[in-house]
Amino acid sequence: MGKPCLPDIATIIKMGIDPKTGLPIKMTASQKANLKEGIKRMLRDIDMEDAVNRYVWYNLPSNVTSQEVEKWLYYRGQLAFFYIKELNKFFFGAYALNGSLDWYGRYNAISVLPLNGGSTEASKKAQVAQASYFSDKVFKVKYGVVLPEELKIDDLYDSAVLLHDRTKQLSEQVTPRQIVNDPLLDVMAECVPYMRTSLMLGTGIKGMRVADGDQAGSVWDANKSFERAALTGEPYVPIEGTIEFQELADGATNKSEEYMLAMQSLDNLRLSTYGIDNGGLFEKKAHELQTEADINGGPVGLVLQDGLSIRQNFCNIVNSIWGLGMWCEPAENISGADLDGDGLMYDRNDDGAQTGTETTNTGGEEDE
Repeated sequence: MGKPCLPDIATIIKMGIDPKTGLPIKMTASQKANLKEGIKRMLRDIDMEDAVNRYVWYNLPSNVTSQEVEKWLYYRGQLAFFYIKELNKFFFGAYALNGSLDWYGRYNAISVLPLNGGSTEASKKAQVAQASYFSDKVFKVKYGVVLPEELKIDDLYDSAVLLHDRTKQLSEQVTPRQIVNDPLLDVMAECVPYMRTSLMLGTGIKGMRVADGDQAGSVWDANKSFERAALTGEPYVPIEGTIEFQELADGATNKSEEYMLAMQSLDNLRLSTYGIDNGGLFEKKAHELQTEADINGGPVGLVLQDGLSIRQNFCNIVNSIWGLGMWCEPAENISGADLDGDGLMYDRNDDGAQTGTETTNTGGEEDE
């Protein structure tokens, strides 16, 4: 009698073997699930790229780019901006409440944290050191423009300005857009496998009722896999049981284009969450008049304006304290206007003025 043992599932999977079937993973049904996950990863990239390129930031300090600021907002929802005198440098960072709330429920003071964790031992140690350094520092939050006659020296070193991706709800924390859009991306990713299945069903593959597993194995040996059966014209895949083929389905399947139209409508919904013009949730298959397209698209500009107003208000507060000249505008291909007058409908960065420019600190450096 053999000794019982527990197989090392992790090692088996790393070897490329499906522990359920004993077959290579590429030959099993689990590969179909990988299609959805692969499509979702692709959609996640597109979603983030749409998010980070809606707005263009100017005169950002410390070699930070416009895309980096928007990426942090995409994954974090909010940021804190502050200046460290000892390092003579500005920072964007995550933050947590340190103290009490004001009359409106806003943070009076915060502690700041590094944005990203390290993947190596050295970077993890550096992050711990950074967190330890910032843990003793408390920053007072500024919610309005500071007039020149009201500006104090302490404001330069002890102040922080908060930046949110969009208008807060009752909570002081904004749910990151990455989390908000994830369920929608999940449904969108399912449309492609469904479309693929619909196309495969249209090839005429049928099920063959078999009496037991041995007969099923014979059919599998004949067809190898559903995909190979569709491509090679083998008409049968095994189905164990007593149900006749006629009882499995009514023979009607959706056209593959229906899934793509559904995906297009979902993508329009996704774009509307960013205030980007789109075709609306319902797009006609036939010719659509411009007035109909405008009605279907809806007033998405208010969503874009919401994020822009928050970013520009943030810039006004920062500039009133440190005089950086920081600013934010919608991207030209989003606004549809040639803002810089170069005759092109996209944003150029050939002089370094758009992002990543080290800006002279007119506050902290002069008062050291």
